[in-house]
Amino acid sequence: MSFAPSFRQPGQAMPTSARGSERPFLRRMRFGRPLLAAATVLTTLPLAGIGIYGLWPSYAPPPASPTIVAGDYTCHEPAIIDEAGRVFLSFGTMRAMYDPDISLDSKSGRVSIPTAGHPVDMATDVLDRYVAARPAELNVPIMADSAGAPYVPLDIFAGLLRLEYRYFPESNIVVVDRAGEDIQVGTVAVDETFVRETPSFLSLKQSRLVRDDTVRVYGEKKGRYRVRDRVGRLGYVTVADLNVAPPMPAPPANAGNETPLPSLDDQKLSLVWEAVSGKNPNPAGIGEMPGLNVVSPTWFHVIDSEGTVQNLGDRTYVEWAHARGYQVWGLVTNGFSPTRTRAFLPSPERREKIVRQLLYYAKLYNLDGINLDFENMYLSQKDDYVALAREFTLLAHEQGLTVSVDVTFLSTSEVWSLCFDRRALAEICDYVMVMAYDEHTSGMDHAGSVGSLPWVEYGLNRILVEAGVPAEKCVLGLPFYTRLWTIEPGHRPKVTTYSMKGVHELLAEKNLTPTWDIESGQNYVEYTEEGLGYRLWIEDETSITARLSLVEKYGLAGVAAWRRGFEDAEIWKVIEEGLKGE
Repeated sequence: MSFAPSFRQPGQAMPTSARGSERPFLRRMRFGRPLLAAATVLTTLPLAGIGIYGLWPSYAPPPASPTIVAGDYTCHEPAIIDEAGRVFLSFGTMRAMYDPDISLDSKSGRVSIPTAGHPVDMATDVLDRYVAARPAELNVPIMADSAGAPYVPLDIFAGLLRLEYRYFPESNIVVVDRAGEDIQVGTVAVDETFVRETPSFLSLKQSRLVRDDTVRVYGEKKGRYRVRDRVGRLGYVTVADLNVAPPMPAPPANAGNETPLPSLDDQKLSLVWEAVSGKNPNPAGIGEMPGLNVVSPTWFHVIDSEGTVQNLGDRTYVEWAHARGYQVWGLVTNGFSPTRTRAFLPSPERREKIVRQLLYYAKLYNLDGINLDFENMYLSQKDDYVALAREFTLLAHEQGLTVSVDVTFLSTSEVWSLCFDRRALAEICDYVMVMAYDEHTSGMDHAGSVGSLPWVEYGLNRILVEAGVPAEKCVLGLPFYTRLWTIEPGHRPKVTTYSMKGVHELLAEKNLTPTWDIESGQNYVEYTEEGLGYRLWIEDETSITARLSLVEKYGLAGVAAWRRGFEDAEIWKVIEEGLKGE
């Protein structure tokens, strides 16, 4: 299959039906009696609601599929716009127009992007030299159109290749320009004029312009300027109808539109993790979350022994979060594989490769921080992980990024707990997120709470005292989920995970009323059905309020919740009030 796109300039080709009807019509107008007949047609057709120049419409219809207009060219391969407004271009279009060095791996479903020759402007000269010294290879997931053709997200290429783009729903056009290039602007000098498809006054109108409207100008042909209107439609305007200024550099597309984010220095951290395993959520479907100040999407994963970081980032999500006043800290994992981690983490070269990729992604997606979430590591990698955290944090701070690290409570488990040097990580990173949940989980011989209050407080004390994590850096993890335990005599209990909403629906369906369990500090439900026993220690407003009291009691930095989408909407108000200490 060939992915090479095809291009045309407006006016170089017309639909076959239009060409076929245009020539006889023009011939008839050259001679006496046919010309009179044509004049009669011209005066009567408008009364029938038909275009005045013939049997075709006066205005060109909008394209059925989103059209890509790159500068003053129209690409025949359409774009894809998803429900969140994310823009995807075909792999062939991207490679032919902008980056011939990208490669497609259909097996992994990813496109690789070499950064060589595509410098990005980091925060300092030191970082510019660092990322340029050894070019990295980035990647993005692909999606397929209805015919199976591969498409890539435009956002990361825009940052890497210095492109600016915008989708205009009213014209169904995606406009793509190179940032910083000189442009020529024309201002309409008459009360009304039209952008026409070709230089001919008989051609279809693309749009109507009025006095003081502006267009981009791309040269002159047959007494008309070739222009692009404000929503991307290309065509021609009479020279006398425009006042054209000399070429000048284009202003940045986002000039004056930056949304200042509040500092976290004078407030408690309130973070929620956004679980992303494939497609990113549509931000339009996310409700209000009062009191929240950071979202942490699970976008980055080290997926092989060489230190390749899988990328699931989404600039649309970042723009939505910033508009809401939330910082965005992209989360990176080791894939939770101890054997893979042992292959890459001891190597300084592979750690450096990971650091470079994260710096690139943070810049290209305009992130505010990175959350390190390496789990399931051998004890032998304890110091290697500290080395990675130190190497990354030094450069991340240079870039203005906040760095946080996730740790478990202390236990005797090597891969779950002993692999963390919490004291050293706390000295290096800005925040230490304590995953204060999974006291009881799948595979255990007995049922119990996700995190009973006494267990949480005991573990928190050990983190602060024995592990030496300063309270002002310590962030308490909150679970937004509950586990329903199914008890069958003679068998290991089975576990089903429920969101807060799911618990409400279960209680209503079974007509159950929770009771207070003083031992766990939670509401509790127990019932029997068809010979099986069921037990449920509920995470709700009561349990979350109890956990929030620990933040004030111990002077912690704030809370981090797993995960968005599991919570009741009312929980955010509980968290907001609880972090105020009221």
